[in-house]
Amino acid sequence: MAYKSLKKSGFTLIELLVAIGILVIVVSMSGVVFKASIDSHRTAMANAEIMQKFRAITNQLNSDFQGLIKDGEIFCVWKAVPLTNNENIDNDLDGYERFDRIMFFAEGDFECYVGEIGGEHAVSSRTVRGNLARICYTIAKHGTTGPEALDRNQRILARSQHILTDDSQLNENLDPNSFTPAQWFEWNNIEQYDKISLEEWKKLPIENKVDMLSVICDIEIFGAGSQSNINEDFRGISIEPDDANTPENPMHKLLCEGVGEFKIQGWDDTNQKWIPEVDPDGNGDLSDTHFFLNDTNNVPGILYPKPLGALAMNNISYPSNQIDREHFNMIPGLGRALKFTFTLYDSLSVIKEGRTFTHIIYLDN
Repeated sequence: MAYKSLKKSGFTLIELLVAIGILVIVVSMSGVVFKASIDSHRTAMANAEIMQKFRAITNQLNSDFQGLIKDGEIFCVWKAVPLTNNENIDNDLDGYERFDRIMFFAEGDFECYVGEIGGEHAVSSRTVRGNLARICYTIAKHGTTGPEALDRNQRILARSQHILTDDSQLNENLDPNSFTPAQWFEWNNIEQYDKISLEEWKKLPIENKVDMLSVICDIEIFGAGSQSNINEDFRGISIEPDDANTPENPMHKLLCEGVGEFKIQGWDDTNQKWIPEVDPDGNGDLSDTHFFLNDTNNVPGILYPKPLGALAMNNISYPSNQIDREHFNMIPGLGRALKFTFTLYDSLSVIKEGRTFTHIIYLDN
């Protein structure tokens, strides 16, 4: 009888260790690829969100400035604040953040929702429409907290509009001679119409105009024998994004969240450059700055047109009697075009440094 020798085959310890090592490498590489795919997807979604915000802002700017009334009034204030948070990115490398704001009048198809038409005890409401509105762009406050104190990705670009109307059914809401601080806030933040014509607006007494512009653009104005004394808590646009849309906190002013800076420059035809700038020649020496950096009570700005028209900008000289329709394209800080620069952040802060865009609106038409 013959016997065969049977041998049992198996893995040696070395083979088993090699197999486990290969498996670990494959799993690790799969994890890296998976994480990279997830990160790529999140970045793509963040970029898509930022681009959506960019289109929303630029489409609104294009629509509003297409109807710009050059015979109306324009008030632009430029504000530069030192960059103190090391986590924020200094995109233009001047060491400052810009919180500019602008008010102007425009023609278009405007509408707003108004409640309690016809008096204190009325219950009816309707949509109010008009073809002329006063528009303002600014970075909003959160309550009474200024945008400078907020993280960049928490800042909000606000757009307010007030339709000019003589609708007899609407309540009178514009009496600057008797406004309390709370009424100033309500007029600027909650109301969406003014019962006044553009010509009446331009003819308002200087003491009223100083108060109104200081509230609209959140700035204390001195000059022409008048001074605004309205508390800063009641000036400017205030938005509470975490609160519900209520009559006390309406969201019609919210244009875009996550707007870190908002910079407005006009074309200076004489010097062939955009102004104002903190460091015009970029050499680090701020002696040529267009801002009054050491004087917090002297903020640069322009009010157009005359007779109240004025220009306040460091190292820029321009005759006030030429702030008019005839010289519109030559006015520093206004001129032939406006350049808007803003930094946008996605809601999840995936793109930590945000993305900075510029958008030019041509005015010489």
